[in-house]
Amino acid sequence: MTTVPLYQKIAHYYDLTHAALQVDIPFARALGVEAGGPVLELGCGSGRLLLPLARAGLPVTGVDNAPAMLQRARQKLAAESPAVRERVTLVEADMTSFDLPQRFALILLSYNTLMHLPPAQMKLALRAAGRHLLPAGRLFIDLANPLDLAHTPTDQLLTLERVFTDPETGDLVLQCASNLLDLEQQKLQVTWIYDAAPPAGGTVQRLVTQVDFYYLYPHEIELLLTEAGLRLAA
Repeated sequence: MTTVPLYQKIAHYYDLTHAALQVDIPFARALGVEAGGPVLELGCGSGRLLLPLARAGLPVTGVDNAPAMLQRARQKLAAESPAVRERVTLVEADMTSFDLPQRFALILLSYNTLMHLPPAQMKLALRAAGRHLLPAGRLFIDLANPLDLAHTPTDQLLTLERVFTDPETGDLVLQCASNLLDLEQQKLQVTWIYDAAPPAGGTVQRLVTQVDFYYLYPHEIELLLTEAGLRLAA
């Protein structure tokens, strides 16, 4: 699986490049409040969604298989109030095979997390999620539009996505990406390149990593849900 090396490598850059991503937080928080907790987030990463849910008074468990991302979540959690810290449980585990001693009113698979898995492993993750739902529990899955991904240009040109300053090092960082689309496997492979230049000049440090995103169309998602023993609510 590509998730461990990817997020182990880019944990530091992930927070810097996703700090402005907040549009889904109110919706996730509303789902959590409506469910009343407890909440489980699969692929919780460094806590982008998990912490706002805990601040809203919800008991939250976060599962992730990247130790570097969980460590960043712990560092953020240390700055929270004791009440928030007590509501959060972090677990290092694989979302296709995790086994927790608790059932949840809401399980979140946010921001394309499920798309890191090929369909056979998606089914395992959905089954594992289903086993951890309370009888009236709900599973929320956030996926990219497959029509957008299927029309990704296949020229493999390197595109400059963003330029930012690393507040910890002062380095000027250029983030570039190249896409490779496999229509037969419904897979988009993204290569990310981060070039970090010291503020006073000198050697540029380059980080290169790849990740596969598997996209599904609505009927395929519905079939996976049915095979996993889940019922589509909306």
